[in-house]
Amino acid sequence: MATEIERKFRLPQDGRITGLGKVASLGDAHEWQLRATYFDTPGLTLARKGITLRRRTGGHDEGWHLKLPGEGHAREELGAQILPDSSPLQVPDALRCHVQALVGDAPLVPIAQLDTERRETDLVVPDGRAVALLCEDQVTVHRIGAEPQQWREVEVELTADGAPLDLAEISAELVAQGAEAQPATSKLVQALGDLLAATPDGEPSAARVVGAYLAAQVRMIQAREAEVRVDAPDAVHQMRVATRRLRSTLRVFRELLAAERTEPLRAEVRWLGEMLGGPRDAEVLKARLSAALDELPPEAVVGPVRERLTAELDARHAQTHRELVAALDSERYRDLYQMLTALVTEPPFLPAADGPAAEVLAPLMRKTTRRVTRRWAASQEAVGAEQTELAHEARKKAKAARYAWEAVSPAFAHGKDAARAWKQVTETLGVAQDTVVARERLLELADVAHAADEPTFTYGVLYGRQLAHQDDAHDEAGKAIRRAKRASA
Repeated sequence: MATEIERKFRLPQDGRITGLGKVASLGDAHEWQLRATYFDTPGLTLARKGITLRRRTGGHDEGWHLKLPGEGHAREELGAQILPDSSPLQVPDALRCHVQALVGDAPLVPIAQLDTERRETDLVVPDGRAVALLCEDQVTVHRIGAEPQQWREVEVELTADGAPLDLAEISAELVAQGAEAQPATSKLVQALGDLLAATPDGEPSAARVVGAYLAAQVRMIQAREAEVRVDAPDAVHQMRVATRRLRSTLRVFRELLAAERTEPLRAEVRWLGEMLGGPRDAEVLKARLSAALDELPPEAVVGPVRERLTAELDARHAQTHRELVAALDSERYRDLYQMLTALVTEPPFLPAADGPAAEVLAPLMRKTTRRVTRRWAASQEAVGAEQTELAHEARKKAKAARYAWEAVSPAFAHGKDAARAWKQVTETLGVAQDTVVARERLLELADVAHAADEPTFTYGVLYGRQLAHQDDAHDEAGKAIRRAKRASA
């Protein structure tokens, strides 16, 4: 971590520093075209704390920079390289971790772009030391939904050979020449202006409530990517759940959203979820079948069943994880990442979403409940494979209800209770669906074992037990749905 010591000044639009009297002479000069994209949460959490996070191209310090408040005019700075082929919208994990405690569930997205025409000049004192760097900047700021801003400013930054006294003397000479001393405020804070003072007031709109939930899922995808790449524990699961929540929320509240933007996004999020599903499903299935094997009496385990389960499912996990990492390296994922960022920076809500949250969202929540109960009722009238399929559809609708209630809980007093009740439904029906997947995989494993001249008796025992678990789960699901329906009323 480096310490940056500088002072800032404002010049008239046509002002220029031509000399510093006897204090210092102007040495070598260089001109740069700089472009800095600043990242923050939608609520400007970092800027409100005096923290700046940017990606800069051009100049001698090209890269990612995180600047933290220090003592007086000093700021602590951390950096990271811009990696080849990396997305310009992805904050390096090495910097993200330093602000994670502050940003919480909020994503990090571009909030402003600053284009700077910079002239850098060495300031040399009479004994020949280059004690500081004079930066004269013509700044142009671009923000979504706002007119560009422009100003001129001067920064004087101490070099390794400089001392605080040098900085004080140079600053005094600049003021004597008409430069106006400025607070130690970043360009970003100047660019954001009144936005930093603004706070939401009154009853929240549907757009604000749902938008905050969507942003939280984008943040989870952002934050877990590095861990997913190295297959860290639970990382794939968390990222996959975020994709499911995101897709479901876009669908449940699609009446409030611009379909031309959200429908293509839903399709791409589905693709990402499918890629995450490969290693996650293998992981879950291994845990489920291993636990089922542990429950069998020793005499029921005939042949190298555990070794076969472990080898086959570990191989499946490894293969699908390699495919997942390749997907994260693809142009398709980079395009998706850009779409996710735009979901936060330019929310696609229709005017109807500007109404009071509870009033706008209540009819949509009633629809989510009806969808579950209709599918469940249909499953109870069916038998065999048709019943299994309809129960699975009911589970999908229950997940949509669960995620929807999670999203709108700030607008409804009973929102959290309803979300918990629907979570119980999804977990119960999830057990039933897991048994379906487990039985399919057990048949495949039995075929592999048979081809290897291994006994297949135990696979049949496990199959029967999974079938019994499915019946038990369906019995419990009906009770859970009735409880969730009452909690949602």
